[in-house]
Order: sequence, then structure tokens, then C-alpha cells
Amino acid sequence: MSQTNAIVLRFGAVRTKEFEHLFEAEVLPLWRDFKARGKIISASLTPVSDGSETKKGVRDYILHVEVPSMAEHTEFDTNADFTKFLPAAQAMQVKEPMVWLGETLFQV
Repeated sequence: MSQTNAIVLRFGAVRTKEFEHLFEAEVLPLWRDFKARGKIISASLTPVSDGSETKKGVRDYILHVEVPSMAEHTEFDTNADFTKFLPAAQAMQVKEPMVWLGETLFQV
């Protein structure tokens, strides 16, 4: 059974373009590499446009990743390029991310 990871990232609205450019340059190539090697089933980063937790001056992003197992999740999280990216992205966040991991139950 695959693992689904859902994370909500929260950035100050003034830092969103900086975050998006950094993500595109640093994480998107990793996602593509992991996907090509079968280590990511699907992944997306979605800017939130509305929701029950939206706040003025804060831009939330839904990060959704499905991997074959925890092994691939751990491999990604310990990748040298990702660990280099992480402190810069964390410094831009106005709140700690909300993180959920679980074994995928249903999928279409």
C-alpha cells in the first residue's frame, strides 16, 4: 500500500513569489527525478485560494505527495539537495506546517 503525505505550508503573502521560485528551482527537479525512478507516484503544490483557515496576509500551500512506501519518503527527506533547500523555505514560513502521513486506503 502506498503512503499519502499532506502538508499545509504557511508563508507571509510578501514571500510567496520567492518561495515559489525557490521551490521550482530546488524541489521540482527532485520530484521529477524521483517520479522518473518510480519513487514518487504523484506530487503537487497548490496555492490555497479559499478555505476555513485562510488568513489575510498569509498564503497557504497544499503539498500533496504519494510515495510507494515510507522508504521512498525517507529517501527524499534525507536527499542532500532537499536538506539544503529546507532551511531557506522554513525561514520564510510564518507558522509551522501542518503535516499528515498515512497509508493510502482508496485511490482512483
